[in-house]
Amino acid sequence: MVEEMKKSRKVNLKASHKIRLNELLRFYDTTLENFAPGTSENRRCLIKTFKNSWRHGMNMKVTDIKPLHLRTWLAQHRQRLKSHTWNAYLRFLRAVFHLAVEAQVIAENPANGLKLARIDAAPRMTPTWDEFQAIVADVKQQKFNARCKQSTELVEFMGLLGLGQAEVANLHGEHFDFDRLQITIVRQKTRKPFVIPIYPQAVELVTRLKLEGRIVIGQPLFNVRSPEVALHRACTRLKLPRFSPRALRRMFIIRALEKGIDPRVVASWQGHRDATLILRVYGAWVNQDHAQRMAALMT
Repeated sequence: MVEEMKKSRKVNLKASHKIRLNELLRFYDTTLENFAPGTSENRRCLIKTFKNSWRHGMNMKVTDIKPLHLRTWLAQHRQRLKSHTWNAYLRFLRAVFHLAVEAQVIAENPANGLKLARIDAAPRMTPTWDEFQAIVADVKQQKFNARCKQSTELVEFMGLLGLGQAEVANLHGEHFDFDRLQITIVRQKTRKPFVIPIYPQAVELVTRLKLEGRIVIGQPLFNVRSPEVALHRACTRLKLPRFSPRALRRMFIIRALEKGIDPRVVASWQGHRDATLILRVYGAWVNQDHAQRMAALMT
């Protein structure tokens, strides 16, 4: 039955009442192969936590599970969970039972009525372009072994091309097209490819990597996954906030918007279908100087 779900996500309605919770969780586990390693690991930890603390047994029929069962399970953990973790637990439940809905095992997701905890958004620290350039200059001055050197290059590469760690991890030599000056990226969450230009600000870096023999068909561009250590050490030396690797992508997007680049284009560079997400998340980050320059055009 699980194999049928893998192939089509559809189940014979006559047999749907036989699907057990442990079968649904095994199927959910197979879907995690499409996510970044860190995300997969976190969600598999949630599966383990769920199995260890679910009081009704793993052989419980999926059709018998009601919102009250899920609410009770969440309540067991509420006192020790911060809001972010509570929401991760709840999203896990929604994702698991969404598969059951897709497979026509149940008509409605029993987790849909459960409410996420409210989180007061903390300001996300993002470097300015000048701070980013200072960080790159600092890491280049350090003496590292070959592996650490790649970490420093990763800082520069992610910032100049506006890419996340997962996308860069999937980059191989065949993804570079120097005739068209573009790179094909595979978005980690959807596994769908999109194309970005080799921006003028990144031409020197990409050319240097090519001349060093680093861009080879069939070979990954980087053998390290995260620039976090190099980035944090540079921030410490420069007495800057402890910027995260994700902040490099935010810096790229904000700078593009401040330069007046069409949000639809910026969205396409991030592998998004439209500009809605870009405008909602990053529109507020555009600085007031840019806003004043735009206001001056309203004559």
